[in-house]
Amino acid sequence: MRDIPTIVRVTASEAGSAFALHIASLGEFMLPIGRDAFDELVAAGQLFALARRGALVGICYVKPDGKNLDEVPRWEYGGVHVSPDLRRTGLGTALSAVAVAAVSHDAPKPVMAYVHQANLEPLAMIVGRLGFVFTGKSIRLGPEQAPGYLRRDADGYATADVLELPPHAVGRLADGLELLDRRTVRLADDLFPTGLETAAENLRRTAYGSRASASEGRVVAGRSPGLS
Repeated sequence: MRDIPTIVRVTASEAGSAFALHIASLGEFMLPIGRDAFDELVAAGQLFALARRGALVGICYVKPDGKNLDEVPRWEYGGVHVSPDLRRTGLGTALSAVAVAAVSHDAPKPVMAYVHQANLEPLAMIVGRLGFVFTGKSIRLGPEQAPGYLRRDADGYATADVLELPPHAVGRLADGLELLDRRTVRLADDLFPTGLETAAENLRRTAYGSRASASEGRVVAGRSPGLS
């Protein structure tokens, strides 16, 4: 029988393995996270992983945004990495969507993402499948704000486009939770302790307002992309 990965919140006992996976995923486009900050993500329940046969094979985080775009508190999605043998299977999208849904369900806030302007590879997932949109804004990070090996301009800055997750995309994530294909991925029981249906309803209220019904803004089931 085929091994089906499970999406989990990373625990303290798994933090070392998750950090090693993060370090292995770094290249010239991904901002490294220090071990102390990484452990803080784990303690806050903001680091998520794909687990298979007792090993972590994918990670991403959804953490408080620290870029200070304005006075609005936001979540920042990023750090996604999936083992090479699981790429182009939809599992990275499922992991990312469940992570965003879990954190947004716990504390509803706008969700942002930052993508290095020279890095086009993740846009198919971030824009095409998760539904992030470009805001028209960008940020420039110097070595002090973004240490590590990043592709930089002649002045030593790395430039990233700012993306946001609009309400209709949050609604699609809610639909995807209910349409999750359990033949390809499972969810840890503690991710949505009140059940997927309740989590999806709360997400729709986050997206469309407190008076939105559970079905308002729902994508027709046959046309929803799902999460895997």
